[in-house]
Amino acid sequence: MRTNFITTVYGPDIPGIIKALAQTTRSKGGEWLTSKVIKLDGRFAAIMSVLVDKEREKNLKSTLEQKYPNLCFVYTAAKTTNKEMTKIINLVVDCIDRPGLTADLSNILANLDIGVENMECKRFAMDGIHDPVFSAQLTLAVPQEAESETIAGEIEALSEDVRVNVL
Repeated sequence: MRTNFITTVYGPDIPGIIKALAQTTRSKGGEWLTSKVIKLDGRFAAIMSVLVDKEREKNLKSTLEQKYPNLCFVYTAAKTTNKEMTKIINLVVDCIDRPGLTADLSNILANLDIGVENMECKRFAMDGIHDPVFSAQLTLAVPQEAESETIAGEIEALSEDVRVNVL
């Protein structure tokens, strides 16, 4: 019997570390179904969905921890979802930056019971605008019957300068 779990790993960004983690996983009979990696200021964080035979799971986890003692590993069971019940929509949110904006955006999505598959936020200066600009690219898992424009309207209600583009 195969089991699926999520591994979050973080630590110093050592050249080749992602490849080494993947090779170790494969050598113990596991495979990555999906993964996301973020690197920032000499550090990295990765999240992987791992599939492995149930009887090999414990050995895989202990091997990873022993082989890479300078990394931190967190494990959780993978949540099974009914993909037929949801669809994916992509949005871009642009506005003037302010404290608490990301939290407000996250709260709106949580209140709408929307799953955030991916959220990449950036803050930057723009010629002719005194305040920094906030831009977020969102990939959302929403119920089949949800309307993209309705979700965009809820987000735009944050303030008068918020603009949402449905991709």
